[in-house]
Amino acid sequence: MLLSSINYGAVFVSGILSLVLGFLWMAVIWAKPYQRDMYGKTSLSEDTVSKSTKIQSFVIYIMVSFVTSIAFAVCLELWKAGGQAFGYDGNSLTGAFGFTMLLTAGYTLPFTVGKKVWQFKSWLVVAVDTSYEIVRFTMLLLMFWFWK
Repeated sequence: MLLSSINYGAVFVSGILSLVLGFLWMAVIWAKPYQRDMYGKTSLSEDTVSKSTKIQSFVIYIMVSFVTSIAFAVCLELWKAGGQAFGYDGNSLTGAFGFTMLLTAGYTLPFTVGKKVWQFKSWLVVAVDTSYEIVRFTMLLLMFWFWK
């Protein structure tokens, strides 16, 4: 079965690293412009959010990160196997990177661009969120590619 071939150690570590990367990307590297454009002056301040709400947010995000890691691992295994069926080199890291970028664009752009189109956030928010996803999926690729 396909799920039995997944490296669950890499799933666990990449799920945690996605959380760390997200914190660094949104709260350290791009903190001021992102928080200004994403939340504005009407957002809840750090002091008004309860500790239980923060813990709940952390747990939800880490669970979603694990699901994302598992889904990506399955897609990568299918891409590797498809090389035999469709005549491309399934063992090419360069090809896997192209596949990862296509997958990232197809599954993240509707959500990141949706923030501009439907929530009227700035293009900066779209750029920060999209660039985070590109870096995150590249991290996932490298972890699943090299962690044997």
